[in-house]
Amino acid sequence: MKMKQYHKNLLTVAVLFMLLAVISGQAFAQVTGRDIANEALKYEGNRVVMDSAAGIQYIYKKAGISLPGTLDALSRVGTPVKKGEPLQPGDIVFFGTSSSNLIAAGIFVGNNQFIISHIPYNTIRVMSLSSGEPARYFLGARRVVHATQTTVSNIRERVIQAGLKYLGTPYEFNSDRSSTATFDCSDFVRRTYYDATGKWIPGNSRTQADFVRQNGKTTTDWRNLKRGDLMFFADPTTGRINHVAIYMGDGQILHATSTRGVNVQAINSYYNTRFTFGGNILD
Repeated sequence: MKMKQYHKNLLTVAVLFMLLAVISGQAFAQVTGRDIANEALKYEGNRVVMDSAAGIQYIYKKAGISLPGTLDALSRVGTPVKKGEPLQPGDIVFFGTSSSNLIAAGIFVGNNQFIISHIPYNTIRVMSLSSGEPARYFLGARRVVHATQTTVSNIRERVIQAGLKYLGTPYEFNSDRSSTATFDCSDFVRRTYYDATGKWIPGNSRTQADFVRQNGKTTTDWRNLKRGDLMFFADPTTGRINHVAIYMGDGQILHATSTRGVNVQAINSYYNTRFTFGGNILD
């Protein structure tokens, strides 16, 4: 495998060989992990023309899901698969010497196997997670979509998946509410909830906060929130709400920020100190 030797070449090759993907038009809520795995398996044996991160981006794009094209960014999408939890088809598996030194990634396809587009291999391969260097370098996995349609029919999962569809969408303050080309934080939340539920919620973070207070169950401890609940953050000086996000579970939020656009981010000290309340309007 000789992963370390080729690590520095990965991003350069991605830029040189990235292909334009055609969005399939299939609604994200209809895409399952098995769909992703089946799409990836179509390319087994093909010549490698992009690195592993770009290859994963390409496969997900074919299913209508936009993901970043670098290993570092991929390692922050979706939710982590907990240690000991069975992997599901479509999960993204990561390899490296540490979380800060990722070398490659693949798509889990079932039966303890994954498929990978890795430059040193020359061809796209299906490999066992238990074999040789994959076992030695395996770090963990992230889940973007679930394995079966039964799971994604849940309203909370529909909210999460509707939001993940827009990963990477650029940020624009006071964005056009009739467009999905750019988002600010409240526009992103409003659109995501509409895509998942068919119902509009108010258009800015403060009116959204009022709506949740009036129509939902609220808590001031974000650890009590469920996946898909809304979180509201305030300026520590004025106490005025100025940001809204969707709780992903496991201490992560899905939101639109001025520096990264739509992204998934851990609740760090910055957001922890600014969190005001969160609420459930889904059930």
